[in-house]
This record gives sequence, structure tokens and C-alpha cells, in this order.
Amino acid sequence: MTKLAEKTEIKTAVNHYCKVKGISKNELATQLNISASTLSSIENENWKSIDQKMWQKIWNKVGRINDLKIFHTKDFKAVEDLCTFSRNNFFMTGLIADTGMGKTTALTSYSHRTKETFYVSYDKTMKPRQFFAALLKEMSIQFDGSINEMVNRIADELNVMESPLVIIDEAGKITHTMIVYLQVLKDKTPLSCGYVLAGMPYFKTNLIKFANKQKEGYAEFYRRVNLWHELEGLSGNDIVFICTESGITNQDDQKQFRHKRRFGDLANEILLKKLNARN
Repeated sequence: MTKLAEKTEIKTAVNHYCKVKGISKNELATQLNISASTLSSIENENWKSIDQKMWQKIWNKVGRINDLKIFHTKDFKAVEDLCTFSRNNFFMTGLIADTGMGKTTALTSYSHRTKETFYVSYDKTMKPRQFFAALLKEMSIQFDGSINEMVNRIADELNVMESPLVIIDEAGKITHTMIVYLQVLKDKTPLSCGYVLAGMPYFKTNLIKFANKQKEGYAEFYRRVNLWHELEGLSGNDIVFICTESGITNQDDQKQFRHKRRFGDLANEILLKKLNARN
């Protein structure tokens, strides 16, 4: 990304991202953990002081989603509908999908295109303080304090927004302590914020198992999940559409992929077929 045209594209992406998300350049700088002057330099095309790594970091935030080929499959639409439903009704909902089904792509795409939507992917190495710090950063809030203070600050901000949505991806990895803290956050924002918790099928299974064993917090947390949705996988029409859009138009070739129900598997098979065709 050293060419002028590419830098111009990043500048455009910064402005578009801020407009769509309804945030200022200063708020974007907080999300990126960079100085506001860097974004000002990009806006004014004073690019000499900005190194390659900084360009890449900014692009990963505001434009990387544009590099992805988004297919509006039945499951993709279902994820978007679930997000909208959750935020409009202030519900906590569970999204279940096996790996490769496309839930993360759909969730990040939705987050990238909607105001007051805050996406955090839970990392197994995260402790509660690190998770809430990541959420605060995603909300463009510079704040440091105890976990209690962080949760209260997040709740205070969510309670004055118009239908915000918090998306927690890889929720199946959240720890027992995080379960308790998330219940507290939900209880502090009962009629102001929606939540989507997305994870592998074992996410719901483990919640039920520990709730039945009366492990602290699990029964209460499970009860707060208003509904669950499990992705179904690609339909026959989805597979034909994706193949066609990927340049595979021969019906006999398309039939080779009809058993691929996970988007990741289909994408890999299409890629391999194209590579083999070139060799």
C-alpha cells in the first residue's frame, strides 16, 4: 500500500467508515489506539510521516472488510436479521454455528455498516479486565479503572445511546467469571442495549450443562438469553449462486459442490479447482 492511489483509497475508507458508523475522527483514533494527528495527516494528504505499518493498521480497521467477497446467503441474512432483532428489542440472543459457516464474516460486516454496534471477539487469553478494555476501545472510550468501574462506565454509555448492539464473537470460550460479569452488564442495560453472543455449538451445550449442575451464574445467565438461532448451512441455491459469482458456471461442475454446506469448505474447493485449472 505504497502507491498514491491506494493511500487515497484508505483516506476515502476512513471518511466512509466514520460517516457510516456515526463517529468522529478522534473517536476512530481511540479505537485504533493512534494519535488523532495521524488521521488528520491522512485527511490533509501529508503522508510522508506515516509508515507502512500504520497504513496497514488503519486499513485493517476501516477497509479490510471491503477486500472480502460477501455473498448474501440465507445464513448471512439470518445473522443480519438476528442482529437487528436483538438491538430493536434489547434482547440477548445466542448465535450458534460450526466453524467455517460464515458467522464471523456476517457479524463483522454488520458491525462495519451500522452505528452504535460494537464487535469484540473473545480471545481465550483474555482476562475480564482485558475484555472490557477491548469493548471500551471499540466504543471509542478512553477509560481505566477497576472492573466494576469499567462495567459501570460501559453501562452508562450504552444507556444513553439509541438502540446500541454489543456483539461478542467466540462466546463459547468465555470463562465462568466472564459469564458472571456479562450478566451484570446485561442487568445494568435491560431496556437500552441488545447483545448477540456467537459461538460454536458447544457454547449452548456447556451453558445448559453447567446450569443443570447449578454452577454459580450459569442458570441465571442462560435464562437471560431470550432466543437461540443456529445457522443451517448453505442451501442448494446458495451453492449455485456462489459458484456462479466465482466464475464456475458449468452445471456439472457446480454439482460437484452440492454437498458442501459450510461456506469455508466451499470456498476452499472453489479455490483449489481454479488453481488446478491453471496448472
